[in-house]
Amino acid sequence: MRSFEVVSLDLFQTLVNIDTRRSHIWQPILLNTYTDQLADEYAGLLLEGFFKHKEQFSKHEAFTLTAKVYEHSFADVFSAKEISYDCVKANRHLFRQHALSEFYEDTEAFLSRITKKYEVCIVSDADDAMVPPFYKDYGIRLLTSEQYSSYKNDEQNVMFKQLINYYQVAPGRIIHIGDSSSDVLGAKREGITACWLNRNKITWSHEVRPDLIVESLEELDGIL
Repeated sequence: MRSFEVVSLDLFQTLVNIDTRRSHIWQPILLNTYTDQLADEYAGLLLEGFFKHKEQFSKHEAFTLTAKVYEHSFADVFSAKEISYDCVKANRHLFRQHALSEFYEDTEAFLSRITKKYEVCIVSDADDAMVPPFYKDYGIRLLTSEQYSSYKNDEQNVMFKQLINYYQVAPGRIIHIGDSSSDVLGAKREGITACWLNRNKITWSHEVRPDLIVESLEELDGIL
């Protein structure tokens, strides 16, 4: 078993599942035209647009809040699908639903166990208004992109640098667990042990590989 002092965790699709809120996000927007199929389609388009606009903003601005990026993505979806709805209002609703995201089945037991043994924090590419408040109940420190004007694995990699600076421990004594490539690549750039949580059992597609790969938080029982 490796010796860690700090456990750093991604939030969305690692601890909580925003997909459980999909119908709640799209029903108020689509009203009587709502179907689960349309919600799935539009959610995919919204996320695709988010990454497109995030990349575009990064070329011209040092940092852009998630809210602004999502508003532009909503505008694209509404224009393409001829939906008459205010983008700012839609984004506020999206953020409220993010904050209501539910735990995965393995999250509660995992947090209860590791918070008794380690310093635990959440490192999330999110605006503060999106974050579910459960972290307060566990005494978990929260680091968001809004707080540090940075996203994981961006050019400066501020999020992971700040993580190391806050705890004042060797990077190798920190493990970061997350579901995205930015979790793995950003952590490894700073020498942090990177664990890829591959809940969807997809293939890793980057040259730089995670130090550890698990398909559930339960699999970390033999590691932490």
